[in-house]
Amino acid sequence: MKRKIQLIIIDYIIFFISYIIALFFRFQTDIIEIQKYILPIMIFPLVMVIVLYFNKIYDYVWRFATLKEIKPIIYSSFLGYIINFFIIEGLRRTLFSNLIIPITVGFITALLGSILIIFSRVWWFSKNNEKNIINVKNNISNNVSKKILIVGAGDAGVELLEEFIKHPLYGKVVGFLDDDESKIGRKIRDVKILGKTSEVMKIVEKYSINEVIIAIPSATSEQLKRIIDNIDTKKVRLKTLPGIFEILNNKVSLGFIRDVNIEDLLGRKEIKVNFDEIKYYITDNKVLVTGAGGSIGSEICRQVAALNPKELLILGRGENSIFNISKELNEKFPNLTITEIIGDITNEHRIKEIFNIFKPDVVFHAAAHKHVPLMEKNPSEAFRVNAYGTYILAKNSIDNNVKRFIYISTDKAINPTSIMGTSKRFGEIIIRALAKQSSTKFGIVRFGNVLGSRGSVIPIFQEQIRKGGPVTVTDPRMKRYFMTIPEAVALVLQAGSFANNGEVFVLNMGEPVLIDKLAREMIKLSGYIPDQDIKIVYTGIRPGEKLYEELFLDSEEFIKTDNERIFILKGNDIIELNQLNKLIEDISKGFKENDFELFNNLIEKYIPEATSKIKKDIAY
Repeated sequence: MKRKIQLIIIDYIIFFISYIIALFFRFQTDIIEIQKYILPIMIFPLVMVIVLYFNKIYDYVWRFATLKEIKPIIYSSFLGYIINFFIIEGLRRTLFSNLIIPITVGFITALLGSILIIFSRVWWFSKNNEKNIINVKNNISNNVSKKILIVGAGDAGVELLEEFIKHPLYGKVVGFLDDDESKIGRKIRDVKILGKTSEVMKIVEKYSINEVIIAIPSATSEQLKRIIDNIDTKKVRLKTLPGIFEILNNKVSLGFIRDVNIEDLLGRKEIKVNFDEIKYYITDNKVLVTGAGGSIGSEICRQVAALNPKELLILGRGENSIFNISKELNEKFPNLTITEIIGDITNEHRIKEIFNIFKPDVVFHAAAHKHVPLMEKNPSEAFRVNAYGTYILAKNSIDNNVKRFIYISTDKAINPTSIMGTSKRFGEIIIRALAKQSSTKFGIVRFGNVLGSRGSVIPIFQEQIRKGGPVTVTDPRMKRYFMTIPEAVALVLQAGSFANNGEVFVLNMGEPVLIDKLAREMIKLSGYIPDQDIKIVYTGIRPGEKLYEELFLDSEEFIKTDNERIFILKGNDIIELNQLNKLIEDISKGFKENDFELFNNLIEKYIPEATSKIKKDIAY
């Protein structure tokens, strides 16, 4: 309140002086004429500050003021001028016949007063900012702050600069680097663009830079690698902002800055999605995500939450993972209605109850058993969850008029060599059969490995490197497709907008990567030399694993969609309703009775190209 009173007094004085200046401007040195209009000099400023007060001008924190806060001052000043005109005219007609204010004097007073108030706020900000800078410098040892160089003078780089300006304790931005020649030599917020990215080390040494931050969220892994190859990490610390889909709908902040990791070098494909098409089926709809606590499911939750659904239903079997993703979402999206649901997708009564109560409009089915070696030992669980559980969810979606159902599949469902891949393929067969008899728009999205998911090689290699090795690779020839989780999920959401009648969508994940090369890159990123500091040991292919993954069968044709990274497959494995009912009956019998011979017969009948068979000596 003390601060408000100070500003009100300052503004009153400003309008008082502005009125005097306006009189001299209008009547020059004609004192006799000026005296005729001197009477409103007390009323006019008072009305002006009252209008400013009721327009909440004194509630602003001017330290963070932008043009958005400046405009209301001008509006309020001219509103005050109009109110003054009517008040003074009313007083002249009722009480004071000689109370007159010329229109030009009132107009000049309002204009000049608003300009002076704006200048006073700029001065106020500058004065306090100088104090803050002095305090910051006093708090930094030896009065030396971290010198930062930002690579990328685009929107993200500018937002990052503004964050450092607001929080100078974290360091001072010395300059930018950008490969756009038209920007070099120019300034952003008084910070110069010093040169191209290829000149990074020369500039680091010239300005004694402590930290280089790559602020190009849209950069591909190839572009990042080219930039990183120019940086000697022994001389300067290297940081980056995450990819564009990780920052989705969030303003860049200092909290996003992190170390460069293997996801940056192998992920970050050039991916474009049409958010208008995605919003069309998500915004203002109830969305249910199964497996919401898992790697893929939790990222679906994050990206869906950013698109303003009516309600987000997060379903999972593990209470801890659901608690964690719920806590994160509530912090990031406090106005979003989030409902946590603990349940097993194979529990028919529970799933029916969930659909009857919550009536979701859209379902993303990401819940699954995904670990290949574990499912080799537990085949009945693979079929129970990945096939039968999928049927339970899809059937309830049809019965409750769900608008859209997206099933997350895997490249391991193609020519399956594992029980996990086979069970997911049965999930695809079930969805395609149900799609033929339903108004629900079903879609199946098939893709390969995602970087950083639970059980993937990335965290395993990281742990092995942390312990000093060795890093274990199954076979030097083994290749896998890789994409970051946010990128894969963005394409899943886009594919969901194309879904209609049980189509199988395949994501173009770029070129496959040698796992051996991946291990070596991770060792280098950690500051070690492969085979010298940390050894690489080849352990042999595990049961159910392939050397190379496939994304579609030889018998499947694919057609392009509007998105160059999404293809639609034309398959021939759609079964009739009576076959589907018999298949579901057999799968149910198989996992309830551990009838592995029945499962093997189903595989031979429905997926003849599969080489995976349940081995009774290891199955239980």
